[in-house]
Amino acid sequence: MRFRTPLTLIVVALLLSAGTAAAAVSGSPDIDVTFADNTVSPGEETTLDVVLVNSGDLDSGSASNPSLNSEVTTARGLTVDVKSGGAPVSVTTSRQSLGTLPQGPSKTVSFDVSIDEDANPGKYQIPVQLAYEHTSYISESDGSRDENEVTRTAMVTVHVTDDATFDVTNVESNARVGSTGTVAVTVENTGNEVARDAAVTLASRSGDLGVGGGTESSRYVDVWETGEQRTFRYRVSASENAESEPYQFDLSATFDDADGARKQSVGSSVGIAPQPEQTFSVVNTSNAVAVDNTGSYAVALRNDGPVTVRDATVTVTSQSSDITFGKSSSTTQYVGTWAPGETRTVVVDATASPDAETRSYALSTSVQYEDPEGDAGVDEGLSLGLQPQPEQRFSLSNVTATLQAGEDGRLEATLTNDGPRAVRNVVLNWNSDHSNLSPQETQYAVGNLEPGESATVDFGVDASENADAGPRQFDFTAVYRDDNGDRRESDTMEVRTDVAASEDEFDIESANTTVDAGGTATLELTVTNAEDVPLTDISAKLFADSPISVTDDEAYIDRLEPGESTTLRFGISASGGAMQKDYPVSLDFRYEEPDGDTPVSDTYRVAIGVTSQGGGGSPLATIGGVALVAVLAIGGYFRFR
Repeated sequence: MRFRTPLTLIVVALLLSAGTAAAAVSGSPDIDVTFADNTVSPGEETTLDVVLVNSGDLDSGSASNPSLNSEVTTARGLTVDVKSGGAPVSVTTSRQSLGTLPQGPSKTVSFDVSIDEDANPGKYQIPVQLAYEHTSYISESDGSRDENEVTRTAMVTVHVTDDATFDVTNVESNARVGSTGTVAVTVENTGNEVARDAAVTLASRSGDLGVGGGTESSRYVDVWETGEQRTFRYRVSASENAESEPYQFDLSATFDDADGARKQSVGSSVGIAPQPEQTFSVVNTSNAVAVDNTGSYAVALRNDGPVTVRDATVTVTSQSSDITFGKSSSTTQYVGTWAPGETRTVVVDATASPDAETRSYALSTSVQYEDPEGDAGVDEGLSLGLQPQPEQRFSLSNVTATLQAGEDGRLEATLTNDGPRAVRNVVLNWNSDHSNLSPQETQYAVGNLEPGESATVDFGVDASENADAGPRQFDFTAVYRDDNGDRRESDTMEVRTDVAASEDEFDIESANTTVDAGGTATLELTVTNAEDVPLTDISAKLFADSPISVTDDEAYIDRLEPGESTTLRFGISASGGAMQKDYPVSLDFRYEEPDGDTPVSDTYRVAIGVTSQGGGGSPLATIGGVALVAVLAIGGYFRFR
């Protein structure tokens, strides 16, 4: 019994010792540091991608609680800092924080670096400093933990190669917003080896700019010597949404080295700023377009640049059917070569319909052109306005007329050009149609009239005996040539004047108006000029019907002034069988007016009393020389016909 008791105690102590060891978890992170691509070239500005992999170092783990195992192998609050050390490398990125790095998956952090221009080819050690915290010990029995802070430096190799390297030495661009242009990139082989079968690729990083119709384009070189510069031209397009500011492009080269191995150069960043969009602007407009007329419309446009364009044309478009260009809503004029800053004036013929108003009508213009690259371009949507001038108008005023039935008269008026334009070769047309009023001429030639200028027009008018007295309306239109030389006609102008009733040319008073049956007598008539003008070359003729006969039927007056009188004598006889009563005789005159006209007067009737032979005469004949004069409106009767 005494032998077995010590043995039992030993076994129990061993079991207690083993249980205590299994109740603790310990370990640490094990971080491996590498560069994703450690090859660089002299003078290169590039990015070193630091790859971190935590493989973990577990000293003792927990089978019952595996999460404790990952806790002791996880780095927390991890920061990474790359130093240049003694390498020809400058690091431009500061320390970076990664946070937690558990065991297993890798993490990558990037650092911008530049390689010295004169860096010698070879391998260099770059110090990468890591700082983090981790839990080194966890007690499973009471959960107590030990925390450690770790700072260590990993030396990572960078290889400075002596392969061909390429530097961009110059960039020239005439690419424009909203257009396509050429970008010329000059690149030098700054490496120590000849590059063969090189492909130089320019790639855009922006959706607003494209290269070669896509996102990238390449140019090829058979042999590219060290120190040799090559210029590559790429077609670069910029959308209308692009801004006139630098956009980043990547330039890279693939080539065969001296051993025939295909190599990829480190990419270079190229900034390309498109020039402003080619634009034009409206300087001013002017027009000579009137309502219901065609006139010139002038548009002065300026090329706001930035380039000289060729074969330019300007199109003007109307937004309203009231404004047209010929029979079309638009018209195009050729301009040709057009330099930046130059103003060109385009003149087109525009027509305003009769329904157009004197307000501003919206027009637009566009400029089509060919740029220096030979590409077609257009600047659209330039807004214009056209306000038609008022319709050309005339007026008639100061109307005077001497129109009288049975007389030749005149109608006189003042014709005024009410504007707004000067007119040429104006003719006033008589457009009225009155059956008893006839113009001697239907046109009056006025000539040229400036706006506001007036001229007197005068029409001779023949009024028949049948013309009724009273007011009349007369219509006139003015025909003229406008400032385009086109023949135009005005609206109808209406004037009103009166026609006077017919009046006798002469007043007739008779004396000795009796004759015996079967006898003869002398008829004496006093004739007075009732006109307001002198009458000359007056021929009078007397007519009678049986039983009265005229033995001397003609008389002559050389001249009668207005209101002047003279006595005419005619021989008359009565047949023996004539009854004792009054019989009529007729008298008319042919005379000359001051204007040379020779009208025939109305017919005047005089009563002749027949008395018995030797008698005291008819009671009618005893009316102390009172003459009965009847004037009949028998116009148009001509005794000399």
